[in-house]
Amino acid sequence: MKNASDIMTTAFVAVQADDPVEKVGSVLLESGHHSLPVVDNDGRLVGMIGERDLIDAHRRVHLPTLVTILDALIPLGGMREYEEELRKVTAVTARQLASTQVVTAAPDEDADAVAEKLLRKDIHAVPVVDGEKRVVGIITRSDVLRNLLNP
Repeated sequence: MKNASDIMTTAFVAVQADDPVEKVGSVLLESGHHSLPVVDNDGRLVGMIGERDLIDAHRRVHLPTLVTILDALIPLGGMREYEEELRKVTAVTARQLASTQVVTAAPDEDADAVAEKLLRKDIHAVPVVDGEKRVVGIITRSDVLRNLLNP
């Protein structure tokens, strides 16, 4: 049975946490990947940035509907979504734009379990991190497919 370190790509593309959002977009397009890990100066995972994050960063922000009741402003749903949209459109660095709730894998994790994560979470890539959260590789859907076709 194979584990994550057997199928991961160790020559992966990542962006630095302090890279400007424009650079992240260029790196993402040039790499041909759908998402990239964001790392700090020590190579520790800070988050992930995907195509959707970059598209969201360039959208118009939709203001939530507010009603006034007894001099209090009450938002009618969507406040969390508004805050998330606002965070993305005001981001100037990779760290500010990155999604911080990242699905990761350990090097010794079962390869089938990683494939399951990719499918269940509908994500394109899972960073493989060591015990200190340093990114040691990445597993994409292509890596899983390659493993299935060439066991």
